[in-house]
Amino acid sequence: MGKAASNVPKQDLATRVFKNIYFGMIWLLFLAFALRLVWPLRNALLVIWVYGSDAYFKQGIRVLAGKPVKFSNGVEAPELPDLATGFGIFIVTVFSLSLLLIYALRLYEKRLARRKL
Repeated sequence: MGKAASNVPKQDLATRVFKNIYFGMIWLLFLAFALRLVWPLRNALLVIWVYGSDAYFKQGIRVLAGKPVKFSNGVEAPELPDLATGFGIFIVTVFSLSLLLIYALRLYEKRLARRKL
């Protein structure tokens, strides 16, 4: 029986960490916090897409808080740029931070394994 157990491939640290339900909940909270930090960048990109960079930097047009999404000049944001910028910022933030964590955990595991040898 000891041989059968040793043939089972050991999961890497990143896989074991992400399977932990408590870590998953904490990671989701962290991602929500990170999204909240980068959301102003999304708003700036939305204004620049719809009105151009002069509108954001020189005229001071901003996105107002609340729904529906409106600009400070009173016009509602077009649906496609609104969805695209929101989805884009979400995907870039979530996937880049998750990949960075996976890479850091694998690097940590590799360095820790070298020290044990």
